[in-house]
Amino acid sequence: MRFGLALESFTPPGKQPNPSSIYEMAEKAETLGYDSVWVWDHLLLGSRKVFPVLDSLTTLASIGARTRKLKLGTGVLIMSLRNPVVLAKVLSTIQLLTNGRLIIGAASGWYKREFDTLGIPFEKRGKIFEEKLKLVRSLLSENDVSYASDGIKLEHASMEPKTPPIPFLIGGYSDNVLARAGRISDGWISYYYTPGNYSESWQKVELSARKNGRNPESLRRVNIVPIAISNSFEEGDKIAKEFTSQYMDLPKNTGCTPESAVRGTVDDCISQIKEYERVGISDLVFIPSFYDLKYVDLAAKEILPKFWKF
Repeated sequence: MRFGLALESFTPPGKQPNPSSIYEMAEKAETLGYDSVWVWDHLLLGSRKVFPVLDSLTTLASIGARTRKLKLGTGVLIMSLRNPVVLAKVLSTIQLLTNGRLIIGAASGWYKREFDTLGIPFEKRGKIFEEKLKLVRSLLSENDVSYASDGIKLEHASMEPKTPPIPFLIGGYSDNVLARAGRISDGWISYYYTPGNYSESWQKVELSARKNGRNPESLRRVNIVPIAISNSFEEGDKIAKEFTSQYMDLPKNTGCTPESAVRGTVDDCISQIKEYERVGISDLVFIPSFYDLKYVDLAAKEILPKFWKF
């Protein structure tokens, strides 16, 4: 199992993302042996109370220039809102400049206001997402691409330079999304899912993959959860839940829950991570509660070595 960190590229109303803190955590992650860092993605979030959000791909490009080995992920890119040709160019550029370190978690989106702002029909976001994902992949990997739909017309187009393949994971929770992940993605990315909830949903991804002649073992399994290492389970649980209530708006009618947090003593955290390992998660991405570097240090020094194989 690989371990990653979510960075504070998204903050609650009244607070601004701090570039120095983002860079510091990313550079520390690389030094301490984490495999990846992940950033959030929105264009507009909130109206009277606005949540400041940095552009995900610009942020990753900037981090990529300051690191050498760290994988760079989006959790998740709202691909339905992007022009696919421009997006393909941006992705290929970052992939080339970072020597092939991108991992793109992508989704169709959930916040209708963003779609209305851009004149994109919210009700068709699933279909739009699939079409855009297919076109982006074609432009990144193929030559002589022709396409005509929704005002985009390509005739025998080739996008150069070609780069190492970019993994495209699909995020989301509905049965349709889980089926889509198994059918066309390189993996599934979830958020705030307990081992039990993850396992239950993964079975739907796996079933879809097998129905479509794909090997589910080849798919990447990512889960993003908060972490709070403390002197007791109760104290860690309180910290993780306070952080979640201030920073996150968990989607309703899903399995997303603060109970997914890795929290408590070092032994508590090791025991909980073993449960994520048991259900087959390949990448466990921690959101350090309140983005406190002490959890990043403690996890790397006292917890993660229990799972690293040399």
